[in-house]
Amino acid sequence: MNIYARKGDKVVFSNPDAGYNPEQKRAREHLKIGKVYTVERTIVSDWRTTVILQEVPDTGFNSSFFDDA
Repeated sequence: MNIYARKGDKVVFSNPDAGYNPEQKRAREHLKIGKVYTVERTIVSDWRTTVILQEVPDTGFNSSFFDDA
């Protein structure tokens, strides 16, 4: 996905095996493979980008889980 996605952009949870094991577990608890989600914001750092979704606003997810929808 575009790590500079803007609020309202759509992404699909398509890479559940990306990231680290704890991240994978959290993603599988909150997201459904193949479902489209709406970006609230992204937090870009040197080695990782966190995605906040409008549908799950209290949890950040590794951007590597998503593709642009």
